[in-house]
Amino acid sequence: MCEINVTSLVDVMIVLLIIFMIVAPISQGGIEVRVPQTESAPLPSSEAILVSVDDEGRVYIDQAEVRPEALGDVLEQVRSSRGLARVYVRADESNTYGRVMAVMGQLREAGFENIGLVTEPPPPEDE
Repeated sequence: MCEINVTSLVDVMIVLLIIFMIVAPISQGGIEVRVPQTESAPLPSSEAILVSVDDEGRVYIDQAEVRPEALGDVLEQVRSSRGLARVYVRADESNTYGRVMAVMGQLREAGFENIGLVTEPPPPEDE
């Protein structure tokens, strides 16, 4: 009579599941940006290119840092490779208006017409 002992396989599977449960949230790092808090309508949940501007003025496309003067060229390459026409801008609230507008100007020069600004809702007020 042949039997397969799966007890050790189940033990390994449980250990791997626990490891992935611990590692997955940690590995979802990103660019640290504190977006302004305001009441606004939610952005459409379609696919879009995410452009972030951190508190020091560095510009990122998704997770990759881009020189500000090369932003338009890189965005045109991203649009041709992914076929996306929508851009979401996440800018840190400590940025100046001029810095954010310069990034948005480069987006317009690159041919993007559909640009959204990412904000967070304010915390609920306790009564």
